Amino acid sequence: MKPIVKNFLLLALMVAASGLAVAMRPTHKIADMGPPVKLDAMIPTSFGEWQEEPQNQTLIVDPQQKEMIDKLYNQTLTRTYINPQGYRVMLSIAYGSDQSDAKQVHKPEVCYPAQGFQLKNKQHGQLEIQGTTIPVTRIETSLGQRNEPVTYWITVADRVVGPGLDKKLTEMSFGLQGKIPDGLLFRISSIDSESNQAYEKQNAFAGQLLGSLTPENRQKFIGNQKREQQ
Repeated sequence: MKPIVKNFLLLALMVAASGLAVAMRPTHKIADMGPPVKLDAMIPTSFGEWQEEPQNQTLIVDPQQKEMIDKLYNQTLTRTYINPQGYRVMLSIAYGSDQSDAKQVHKPEVCYPAQGFQLKNKQHGQLEIQGTTIPVTRIETSLGQRNEPVTYWITVADRVVGPGLDKKLTEMSFGLQGKIPDGLLFRISSIDSESNQAYEKQNAFAGQLLGSLTPENRQKFIGNQKREQQ
């Protein structure tokens, strides 16, 4: 084959591949197909034994710069709650309507160390809430005398995704359908030198919070469990 013909064929293949990639690029946002997400309205300020404590907002670590938050997320919600015994739990939720490669939610085990925290431990576990199993990640962080155990999970569209490749494979499955999934990071933490106690309190907090939501709002935060069980 003559070089000029070979070069022409290569060029044609490159153009075809580029066109196919554009044609297969997801264009429909799942976020536009349902009711709008309004975190402040969806999450109550009091439920169960927990009451919001607005004056202690400064306890919550914001592990990302504002510019990065504005780029990645459409909405964020941060609150501190306290129970009658004086135990405080910090809630942080970040929602993004576009989970394309450039706008992935950032995991706490990456963001906390970037802000000077030491990552002391990481483990995967499950939350059992009203017959629903939620895969979660637990990390223990510290900064000076501040020991902050963290529990979090991530949703992609209508699914809670597990660790490893699960999140990426879920995003790809939606992409093959021409859909751009939204995503959400649900993070609970508390300042506590006893990690086991912190995780127990966080489990109780999550159960009471999710149990207080409407079925539609609860599904947004823990996924469509019926779909996952099929």
